[in-house]
Amino acid sequence: MNIYRNIESAYVDQIRGLCSSLHRHPELGFCEYETTALLRKLIMEKGVSLLPLNLETGVAALLPGGPGRKVALRADIDAISQHEQYDRPDRSEKDGIMHGCGHDTHTAGLYGALCYLSDHRELLKGDVLFIFQPAEETLKGAQHMIDCGLWNQFQPDMLFGLHNQPAIPIGQVGIRSGALMSYKDGFRIRYIGKSGHTSTPQKNVDPIVAIAQLITALQTVVSRNVGPLEQAVLTVCSVEAGSPFTTTIDYAEITGNIRTLAFPVRDRVLERVKVLAEGIGSSFECRTEIEELHITDGVVNSEELLPFAQKAGLSVFGSEGIVVPEVNLASEDFSILGRGIPYFFYFLGSGTPGEMPYPWHNPCFHAHPQTPVYGAALLTASVLAAQGSI
Repeated sequence: MNIYRNIESAYVDQIRGLCSSLHRHPELGFCEYETTALLRKLIMEKGVSLLPLNLETGVAALLPGGPGRKVALRADIDAISQHEQYDRPDRSEKDGIMHGCGHDTHTAGLYGALCYLSDHRELLKGDVLFIFQPAEETLKGAQHMIDCGLWNQFQPDMLFGLHNQPAIPIGQVGIRSGALMSYKDGFRIRYIGKSGHTSTPQKNVDPIVAIAQLITALQTVVSRNVGPLEQAVLTVCSVEAGSPFTTTIDYAEITGNIRTLAFPVRDRVLERVKVLAEGIGSSFECRTEIEELHITDGVVNSEELLPFAQKAGLSVFGSEGIVVPEVNLASEDFSILGRGIPYFFYFLGSGTPGEMPYPWHNPCFHAHPQTPVYGAALLTASVLAAQGSI
């Protein structure tokens, strides 16, 4: 069974046509109204039932398939705030918004899998749920779907998803068990001092000096508190402080984020941030306020599902098309959907040989036109492998 060839011959126009339409009309997270309306129309035309979720944007559709393993497939549907600079026939028609992370390819790929499986229901041995998730870029869409009753209405035995990867050429897939993408945590630290005239520093408490020391000290966390064979990134993203010329101000504040791959490393980094913030604040006589924000879990692929993923990859790409990808310190809320469920997330090759592989969120980002077709085949094969049909 050559799933890729079958999908390409029968559905390539529908898949690439949808991808092009989505790319031309991108929408930001929780504003994917046109995208949602189009998906609902296309899904119902295939005779697949929509789950009655209280969603303004996003869609979940259920294809019954028998008493076997229940499989969920997920794609994200939102775009990003960015002006597209790559010249292509279906370039974004919305100034300042583009599918700069390739979610249009994910959505079209999942739709292609729905088309194939709905037309070949005799291959299914269990139910299949198709999840078109909003607002991945905000890392809030997955939890929103859960809050709207997604898992109350359908509890899968396993979950598969993918993300295009420009660093991997088209026609290849990255398959890796264990840690693949990072935990993401945020922090907000405020030093509260005592304002006054700059001519009398002894009467003031200057939080700018303290926050400057903290910014420098935080750079030691990864270099001195994280093992050289472990991975972490700590970034100070904003600084708010100051007034013109003659006044010491009352407060200074920084925000930032932390990306880690392992829970013990995550805890150690968060601990050191807190200790440094409190210690430096105290030494400069500032009152310290710290807010920690857990944003999303890391993507950690299930060892249990690795054989299914490998079988699916082999059936679509052949042995020469399977690579072991590098771990990535970007974050994905796919992991939120996967809490308590075995899951597997692929890196799907989307790079064009001979062209610059512009990364995600670059204004010149673009995926090879066949990316969603390969995505459709890979997601289809994942279902059939998991249910024992290939």
